[in-house]
Order: sequence, then structure tokens, then C-alpha cells
Amino acid sequence: MTFALKLTHDEPRLVYLALVYHLGRPGSELDAETEQVGAHGLRGVKTGLGAHLEDESAIIELDEAQYRRLLSAIYGSVNELRVFHMRSGAEGDLPRFAETIRALFPAAAADPEAALDVAQAMMMLHRRIERAVGRAAATPPAGTPPASKRRRWPFRR
Repeated sequence: MTFALKLTHDEPRLVYLALVYHLGRPGSELDAETEQVGAHGLRGVKTGLGAHLEDESAIIELDEAQYRRLLSAIYGSVNELRVFHMRSGAEGDLPRFAETIRALFPAAAADPEAALDVAQAMMMLHRRIERAVGRAAATPPAGTPPASKRRRWPFRR
């Protein structure tokens, strides 16, 4: 199943930051079983989203594996944002993460305390994405006939 997520306001920048975090980790795009670059990676999503960071909205399409990776990337970036705050904006272990925070969220560049606000926005985005995907998964595809009513157990025969 493929999910199309519409990102608005600062959500494209938040997702992009999470993708920078994800792709900055060694082996993040490798399939656990084959240890080869997986077909369900997020590099293409990051590339496509990068062109829409300043737009009012952006739409990303994810399959189930990419969706799970994105949620993991959001959680990981929240932790990294907390570390960014504690290090007073100093570079961390992931290449380009601190640089991307400063570029996408200038308030965090001026005051590392603002990184906690970005982390909070990330968590709210995580919840919104989970709810949206949950609703989409629960809704039957268009053109699907409604489920027939369940027959009761025939007690009398």
C-alpha cells in the first residue's frame, strides 16, 4: 500500500531534517536481510522533497517500509535535536545535521533552545502522520463494495 502525505507549513522542512538525520546514519538504507541498498529507501523522497521546501505544501508518497523508516527517522531526529540543544548548537556526530538545522530553522541557529521547539513540532508531526496513515489504512479503496453484514449464528434450525 502506498500513502500520499500532504505536508503543509513547516512540515516539509521537518520531514527533510528527519531525512537528513536518517541518511546521515551509516547503513540506514541497507536491507537488514540482504545487506544491500534496499528498494524502499528514503533517498529519493529526500531528493524530491528538497525542491519543495519553500512551497506552501508538498506531497510525498511512501510505501509501508518507507513509512516505518520515516517514523523512525523522526524519532531519531528528535533525540538529535535534544543533543543539539545540550551541545549549545555545536556539531554532532551526523554529517550535515547541525548545518541543516541552522539552514532550515534560523531561530535554532541563533538560540539552541529553539531546537527543543523544533523537536516538539517533530513529535506533533509524527502523531499527525500516524493518524493520517491509520485513517487511510482503515478506509477501503474507492470502488470497493461495502462489506456484507455479518450473519448471526443460526441458533434455530
